[in-house]
Amino acid sequence: MTSFTEDGQEYIVIPNPIYDVVFRYLLQDLDTARVVLSTLINEDIKKVDFQPLSFAQKTTIPEYNRQVADKVDKQLEKKRRKIIQDNSLSELDKEIALAEVSIKDPVTGQDVKMLHLDFTAIIQNERGEEELVMIELQKAAFETDIFRFKQYICENFQKKRRVTKTDPDTGKTLEMDLPYRLIPIFILNFEIEDEAKDLMVKTRQVKTGIFTGKTLDGRNEFIDNLSYELYVVQLPYLRLAERLDLDPESHEGKLFALLKLFDQRAKHTTNEYRLRLFRRVFPGFLDRVIMRLQSADAANPNLIKQMQAEDHYLKLLLQRDNKISWLLLFKKEAEQKLALAEGRLHEELAASQEKDRMIQEKEKALAEQEQEQEQEKARLLEENQKAQERSRAMALAYARMLKQGGKTAEEIAGLTGLPLEDVEGL
Repeated sequence: MTSFTEDGQEYIVIPNPIYDVVFRYLLQDLDTARVVLSTLINEDIKKVDFQPLSFAQKTTIPEYNRQVADKVDKQLEKKRRKIIQDNSLSELDKEIALAEVSIKDPVTGQDVKMLHLDFTAIIQNERGEEELVMIELQKAAFETDIFRFKQYICENFQKKRRVTKTDPDTGKTLEMDLPYRLIPIFILNFEIEDEAKDLMVKTRQVKTGIFTGKTLDGRNEFIDNLSYELYVVQLPYLRLAERLDLDPESHEGKLFALLKLFDQRAKHTTNEYRLRLFRRVFPGFLDRVIMRLQSADAANPNLIKQMQAEDHYLKLLLQRDNKISWLLLFKKEAEQKLALAEGRLHEELAASQEKDRMIQEKEKALAEQEQEQEQEKARLLEENQKAQERSRAMALAYARMLKQGGKTAEEIAGLTGLPLEDVEGL
């Protein structure tokens, strides 16, 4: 572990794990992942692996990530084709649907996917019994749509594990598929409640008889497999937790020390992608975690650029959400105007005998509305074209800066996404 002393205090500097590239690298080391996960859920984890267990054992981590990425890419492309070929959608509806499908990486041009990690773990309970569970770990730097989290949980509820059991009546060995006990964990860089103001909020299934009022404390395979316990970390409440007199050997003390590695108030004054933390805060059990974080730069030579690109992703995600919201608002207003026009038309048709004249007015109103929508669509397309031109101008300016800095044309083309001939012509 690397540390330094300043003004009599020993410090460590680590890459900021709130970024996906650092967080993913941290947990790709399974021994580190075991320390992190066992501390978060306060369980004795004997073994942990990427889900599914058998699949992760047959492939390396890069192979696993590539295969998952390829699968997601195929799914996204299938969704895009389906939207484009859907003749029941208007052009405006298609534009909204396509905007919701993906965001492009500004460096590679690939689709940006929200990070979530699934692990299978063997946990030993207080009675010495072992249980295979699935731990779903998600991290968010900003508030996101809760339906995305619900979608991941629903998908993991569908996953099965093959178990072998002995029939107590016949003595025969049976193989069957059972669901995992699911443990979702959310590490959030924002607050979701201001009542308890707790660094970690935990929910667990409470099984209570309605008529007897008795609580079922034991395991119940049917009920427990259809529900889950949930852990939510609120990183901003680190400021409150550090005021508590915590025993370093207690679960709360260890949990606080682990989450202190995510403290965004500790951003380095000269490099916002680094955290500068007091070494004395972290007990020995976190040495492997800290060393893993400090090795991220060696394993990822372009780490800072990847973290900077993530900042760009977040801006694009916000821009995309704003665009979708505006388009949906425009569509809703257009539908409301159309509904009001039709309502007025029906009232006028009921009150007037001039049916032909009213029909002509309706057709005229609809034609004007369609014309307005076409004009609005043309305006949106023009704005999009201008945005692309601005993006290209920014890329060219960046390319010129890189060229002045001594980068080769091939390097500049790779970093900016510009065609090689455009770079050579600068």
